[in-house]
Amino acid sequence: MAQSMAKRTAAGSGMRRRARWRKAAGTGLFYAAVALVLVTVLIPYLWMVSGSFKSSVELQAADVTRPGMEPSWIPRQFTLDNYRNVNRTVPIMDYFVHSLIISGGTMVCATLLAFFAAYALSRFRFPGRNVYIAAVLSTQMLPGILFVIPYFILFTWINHRFGIQLRDTYPGMILTYTSFALPFSIVMLRSFLDAIPTELDEQAAIDGASRVRTLFSVIFPLARPGLVSVGIYSFIMGWNEILFASVLTGRRTKTVAIGLLEYITAHEARWTMMMAASIIVSIPVVVLFTLMQRYIVSGLVAGATKG
Repeated sequence: MAQSMAKRTAAGSGMRRRARWRKAAGTGLFYAAVALVLVTVLIPYLWMVSGSFKSSVELQAADVTRPGMEPSWIPRQFTLDNYRNVNRTVPIMDYFVHSLIISGGTMVCATLLAFFAAYALSRFRFPGRNVYIAAVLSTQMLPGILFVIPYFILFTWINHRFGIQLRDTYPGMILTYTSFALPFSIVMLRSFLDAIPTELDEQAAIDGASRVRTLFSVIFPLARPGLVSVGIYSFIMGWNEILFASVLTGRRTKTVAIGLLEYITAHEARWTMMMAASIIVSIPVVVLFTLMQRYIVSGLVAGATKG
């Protein structure tokens, strides 16, 4: 009997040790993956920061085979000329304003429309609901390049038929980017709203609140993390998009994604100025993520795991 008890105790101890080893190995692998992602993302960004403070000669003449000319993280001749002259050869600050208007408009329009659509899908049962959800999801399977020519033809037809100019205008670009941000935004917000109990709507109705008041006074505050996640997603999509911007924008609405390419011409490539401009261009996204990271994480997690 004593030997049997000892064997069971030893077996239980061995299982606990194996469980601890598995947990430790899983934790180690997780942190190793996080470190790998951070290194992969941060090294190019830090090199861009370093290059923005170097002279063109130092950056472009770097040679690992020549002593004293090897590439270095710390600039040998620290300079701010790239930031002083960043707007001199390319009007990047004008493009910066254009991108802020277009991306900000896209963020507002996509978030509000997605909120209304997601609420309807979450709270109402109507004919064609499942077909609509499937149609929304199916749009994510098609590459964006398929829509470039149709959008260009559509904008041209609207201009000729109704006299409404959409190409090279802020409303036209906001409409374009909103249409591409909506499918994912609707699906994510719908999953988030599904996690909000319908009893809150019923309680608000008992208290005499209308559907609209319930939507904005009860549901809207509770859906704030999801709304922030959708808003940031829509903003970044408009900020980074380059394919449609290259076709549907002009001098009046050219965005920073297109403007950065103007530092490279047929005669020279102003890499240091491009790096300085890239740092400036990344500031709005970094600020948004820093201020809203708590809402972004909770919104994405809720949208991915609930519903």
